[in-house]
Amino acid sequence: MNVEQSAVTGLRPRASARGELWLLLGFIVVTLNLRIAFAGVGPILGELRLSATQATLIASLPPICLSLFALVGVRLRQRFGEERTLFAALLVLALGCGVRALGVHGLFVGTLLAGVGIAVMNVVVPALVRKRFQPTQIGHMMGLFSLMLGGGAVLTAGLTVPIYQGLGATVDAAYLTLGAWAIPALIALVFWAPQLGHGQPLAATGAVASGGRIQVLKNRTAWSITLFFGFQALNLYALLAWLPSIYVERGATVAEAALYLAVSQVGLVLGGYFAPVLAARVRDQRGYIAATVGLCLAGCLGLLYAPLPLAWLAVLVLGIGQGAGPALSALLFVLRSPDQQVTTQLSAMAQGFGFMIAVLGPLGMGLLHQYSGGWILPLQALIGILLFELCVSLRAGKPGTLAD
Repeated sequence: MNVEQSAVTGLRPRASARGELWLLLGFIVVTLNLRIAFAGVGPILGELRLSATQATLIASLPPICLSLFALVGVRLRQRFGEERTLFAALLVLALGCGVRALGVHGLFVGTLLAGVGIAVMNVVVPALVRKRFQPTQIGHMMGLFSLMLGGGAVLTAGLTVPIYQGLGATVDAAYLTLGAWAIPALIALVFWAPQLGHGQPLAATGAVASGGRIQVLKNRTAWSITLFFGFQALNLYALLAWLPSIYVERGATVAEAALYLAVSQVGLVLGGYFAPVLAARVRDQRGYIAATVGLCLAGCLGLLYAPLPLAWLAVLVLGIGQGAGPALSALLFVLRSPDQQVTTQLSAMAQGFGFMIAVLGPLGMGLLHQYSGGWILPLQALIGILLFELCVSLRAGKPGTLAD
């Protein structure tokens, strides 16, 4: 039986057109917030007056938080349901963003709180999509989810500096700017509040059974999905950190290197939307997994060997692959799970272990660069990791669920 056709939709009454609209609007505004807290720091990092150690720590906190607190989303969803858990996570996110306006200590406490909120939301959103949307809508909703992730990050990166300048361009203004990003989370709370009536604890829905039978940590397909997600995240975080430096060392100006990074982000948004939309139309996603890894591989080879006039093409191809990776992974969380409980467990497992892998990307590339004195060895290492990823990830695309 087709996995999408097997999604349980008969347990909930059909919502009115108005209710469907509020659900869609709430989903858009909520998912738009999933990268805002993290994307706002980079553009004004130099204005925060942090030491080198503090700057490194604040840059490393996002993937660490997303890894360590993924399991919290599973527990909260089991107790309160998807809708209420998302509302609580938004509250924590808004609090975390607001606290960052208080200075250096607030920056670290607030980033930690925001990381907890986002980690929970990352895990719960795929289960919510399975629960509240029709099977034929899953691909589009996961594509929209990824589009909002990228759109929120681009929006934040573009507006942070103008807000900072408008507030006076001082150290205090930098922290106030970071605190101002609590406003979108507060707006999302208003749009999501109508969904609180739909939230039910897992025990109340009787949906515990299959989650209890399937042990995701012992499932080979679950590990294949986890490794696909983790290695894609490693590639993304590594090159987000070092791509401009690579091109500066190759002879580009700082402005040109920044433009190349921006072009890669355009590709990331495109890949993030179209990959799940297209992959959801077929039962076997192995071709899409291979294409995703292949695009990243071609992009990394372009970073190494393409002449500078073609750099924009190399980073665009790279960005499409990098955007497709997490979006396709999120789709697989849904398609490979027989029910919402397993979706949440699989999502938490993949993100918990996957972001642990991702942390090694920026750190490993930096260490290899120091060791070798250039970027050839670090990029060759990334290419080797991509080839290994292809070998261990194809199983994730095979038709069926973890229960098969």
